Amino acid sequence: MFDPFPATIALAPLIVYLIALSAIRLSGSACVVSGASDLAAVLVAVSGLIVIGPMELFFPNATASLLGVWVWLPLLLLYFLFACLLVLNGRPRLVVYGRMVEEVYPALIRAAQTLDSGATENEEQLQVYLPSASAHLRIDLVRGNDCCSVMAFEPALPPDFWNAFAKQFREELRQTAPPYPRRGWAMLIVASMMAFLLIRYVAAQPAVLVEGFREWLIR
Repeated sequence: MFDPFPATIALAPLIVYLIALSAIRLSGSACVVSGASDLAAVLVAVSGLIVIGPMELFFPNATASLLGVWVWLPLLLLYFLFACLLVLNGRPRLVVYGRMVEEVYPALIRAAQTLDSGATENEEQLQVYLPSASAHLRIDLVRGNDCCSVMAFEPALPPDFWNAFAKQFREELRQTAPPYPRRGWAMLIVASMMAFLLIRYVAAQPAVLVEGFREWLIR
């Protein structure tokens, strides 16, 4: 069907990512992370697909004949630098997992009013304004999904504001009741099936896996 080693490289990070997300959703807890952390996790999850896709397509065979196995070091370093560029250039935001917008927005208002007693809300637009920080925050979401982002219209709010707001926002979200029924079962089932099929296929051909590993590294 396919070579075990490239399949392992491509699917292993993605499976771990899906299992981690499903575990967060099934736990019933609200997870708030920065946009940079969320993007970094996605880039790690697709790193295996990048390795067997673009890196393999544009593999520098002439350089590999000189550097041997060490040719992978600059290739992986290039992807790491590219990922850092995307993360650093991303707009500051907070990403919430495990809660619907109906639960996130009231917590957003409470956090804003705790930090700034003069905070005002616009429920129709899912926005809140903090005059002390001159910050307009809004919720960016996909309806029916228990994941959304909190973003600011201002592109250059100081990190101290985001750190203070994220801390208070997490405190407010902890007070919300866990969703019922729990979401994330479908994601966990898909990830578990992928892991089971991959392990079963690789375990049936360990020699092919080892040979693929050698051919992959030594060109």
